[in-house]
Amino acid sequence: MPFVGRAFQPDSSVVSATVIGVGQECPTCADACRLGRGLAMLLACALLLGIAASAHAGERPTAGPFVFVYGLQGPGAPQKASALGCNTIYLDLPPDAPAQLAALRALIDEAGDAGLRVIVGLRTKLDGAHTLSATNTEYREALRKWLEVVIGGLREAPGVVGWATDHYLERDLKPSSAGFRDFLVARHGSLQGINAFWGASYRSLGQINKASARALDDEQPFGVGRPSIDAAEYERCAFRDVMQLWADEIRRLDPDRLLFTGRVSLYRSLAAIPDAYDVVMPFMPPDVLEADELTHNVHGVEMARRGGRFEVLPWLRVPVPPSELYSANALTSWIMEAGLRGAVGIGLDDWSRVSAYDDVLEVVRRQLAEALRQPALFHEPPSPPAAVLYEPYAGGREFFNRAVYGYMEGFAVPDFAALAYNYRRGTIFGGLDYLCLEDLGQVSLDNYSVIFAPLCLHLPAPAAAVLRRYVQSGGALMGDLGLGMYEAGSWDPAAGPLAPLFGIAQATDMDARVGNLSVGNLHRKLPSVTLGLRTSGAFVPGQAQRLDGGTMSQRSFHGVASEMQGYTFQGPSCFVRLYTGTIPLASMSRRFDKKGRPLFLGLSANDAGLGLTVFGSYPIWSYWPPDDYAHAALHLDLIGRRARYRLLAPGLAAGQIELAGSEQAVYLYNRGARTSVNVLAGQADDRAYLGAVTTLSAAERDSSGRRTGLARLRLDLPAGGLAQAAALPLRVRPYQGQASVRVICYSAGLVSMQVGGNGSELRTGRSPGEAGPRFVGGEPTMIRFTVESGAYPIAPRSRHQVVKQEEGQQPQSLLLTADYAGRLDFSMTFRGGSLSIIPAAGSASASG
Repeated sequence: MPFVGRAFQPDSSVVSATVIGVGQECPTCADACRLGRGLAMLLACALLLGIAASAHAGERPTAGPFVFVYGLQGPGAPQKASALGCNTIYLDLPPDAPAQLAALRALIDEAGDAGLRVIVGLRTKLDGAHTLSATNTEYREALRKWLEVVIGGLREAPGVVGWATDHYLERDLKPSSAGFRDFLVARHGSLQGINAFWGASYRSLGQINKASARALDDEQPFGVGRPSIDAAEYERCAFRDVMQLWADEIRRLDPDRLLFTGRVSLYRSLAAIPDAYDVVMPFMPPDVLEADELTHNVHGVEMARRGGRFEVLPWLRVPVPPSELYSANALTSWIMEAGLRGAVGIGLDDWSRVSAYDDVLEVVRRQLAEALRQPALFHEPPSPPAAVLYEPYAGGREFFNRAVYGYMEGFAVPDFAALAYNYRRGTIFGGLDYLCLEDLGQVSLDNYSVIFAPLCLHLPAPAAAVLRRYVQSGGALMGDLGLGMYEAGSWDPAAGPLAPLFGIAQATDMDARVGNLSVGNLHRKLPSVTLGLRTSGAFVPGQAQRLDGGTMSQRSFHGVASEMQGYTFQGPSCFVRLYTGTIPLASMSRRFDKKGRPLFLGLSANDAGLGLTVFGSYPIWSYWPPDDYAHAALHLDLIGRRARYRLLAPGLAAGQIELAGSEQAVYLYNRGARTSVNVLAGQADDRAYLGAVTTLSAAERDSSGRRTGLARLRLDLPAGGLAQAAALPLRVRPYQGQASVRVICYSAGLVSMQVGGNGSELRTGRSPGEAGPRFVGGEPTMIRFTVESGAYPIAPRSRHQVVKQEEGQQPQSLLLTADYAGRLDFSMTFRGGSLSIIPAAGSASASG
């Protein structure tokens, strides 16, 4: 869905609907909403009615949201938790839990009596009494016995909502050389198979270890080849297998309750969580990982979701004095960032920080309450318009000699890390999904505008087939150097499993380069990428590269550079020859082979079936930030292709306003002062939205002349708050020109709205005695209204009273009968006025 060539533009005036949250009681509706009351009473009630649950975001499949403070447990903890605003106790068990079951059960019952749920944290690492390994027989047996006693003694407690496995498995898991060799034999069959696949000449398995494997790749680009990937895969699988062992043992004893991970502290671990877990709990504090004081590394939430396959409950570091974040309400902002990106709750770390001083406790209570009072905080799962294929190989950056993003220490190319960090606040289209190879067969790709594949070195045939089908059916795929290198056994892009899809016919040898690109050709599907655009980047020769607050790598490129400036790429790269029809979109320079055929280094674009591919013969995102105009232009066209929503704001990256969209609603977080914004809803299907002024145009047509159903939403955003607009089963189609609708109430007994004809403006009363917001100045416009059954139920053949009121005119009342599908379909002419629908007296519509 491209957002270009719009037939109408946003105006500057709006007042959004006042909404009462689910569960809040309307003080006047008990009397005013009874059938037979006058129209004036109905409209007065409409301003106060709470909307039905179905008009809000859908319920999560879990029992969330969960809100707790880690370490707040023990006698009296439920009262303290409730006073703080929490609804959950995280009960971390002691190592000797089998000897304290009666006391632990009492704590759980105390929390249940206080109306709190309990997540029981299990000591599945057994405090280091045994070597952690899924293949360690002694450890497996000890774990089984410990869990049988503990879960067996606590599973009957009704307050237990779920079990959580142990924290920080990354710290205690120490993969061994013997385990690595067993992994290789299982993967390649024998020593001979290993040697053949690696191009090695080991004489015995005992010669193989991680160091010797990595040494085989010394001459490879970036020092990475098949042996390095196998070593990384072994570490990922060792983590996954222990997590799977824990899940299997817990599920065997209690198959019904939720299963949580403990704290997961490295991004790379999020790519190894087994399917058996329901809720992943990442902990990416800005004082340990990136110093991201703005969002608390919220991209960890998106990465943990894995395209919606997991629920995510992030842990947040509590700011305390003398940190400036303490007085800047950072905690409130972090909670709302997490909620916007799909979290099902938050855990605060930890009680010792929160309770250190009374003033700290009060500030945390206030900030927590401020976030939790946002009605759209923990909403239905977002449906991002773009996805990133995440392979945890490139370490990106290191802390305490441990790679954070990938399992290869020393492979510090920040391709994926820079993309994830730079896009952590999303774009004008929303955030990102992150998919691992295992997710490609589990998650539908149909709604993604584009899939980004940064340094995706491993691409098995089934995964390649999924991506190929996605592109052929209309998707876009953007990849770079190394795609499918493991399968090809070479960094040569022409040898990769998707080379024909990208239109790559031949490639030169790798060489270290530094440079920028210039757009030399156009592509019809990338209208924002114009001739002469030049890229600029973040790489400066001779300087160590950084993301916010942390060194990416102490290595730097010291090649020849004409001047000290920011470059888009550096390091290994190659020239490629393209198939006929593939367009060299942007290049650094050109060469010619011995036959006089052109070779170029840069970005190419290729039509493939109904879709599009873009390829870079270097790591694209490492040093190319979204604020570069050329970056923004290309990515805007790619992400906007199938996007549900677009914030009408300049550029690509999120500014003061951040957006997330789902199938039924759009959510906006405003970091600045109170303001109003415009959003295009590209898949609105002519529906009106509750919580926004919806404008629809008869001129919105596709190339075949059919109506697109696109809507423009105008929302009023509170300062520092969240707002949502939910799509309703109410379609509004002007026959000519435009029509605007402000839905005031959508409930079981009433649908009420303000309607404006072509050219109308929504005006707010300037004095207390004036009427509320109303549309004025419009032309008479014939509008078709279609109302389907929803929170306002419409039974087939049921009767409904429709009342139209325009200023200075007598009310017009119609008695309508629903069709056999349970739908009201009627047309009315409006300049500006109100429209209400209620069940007719004696109708069965209210009960169906």
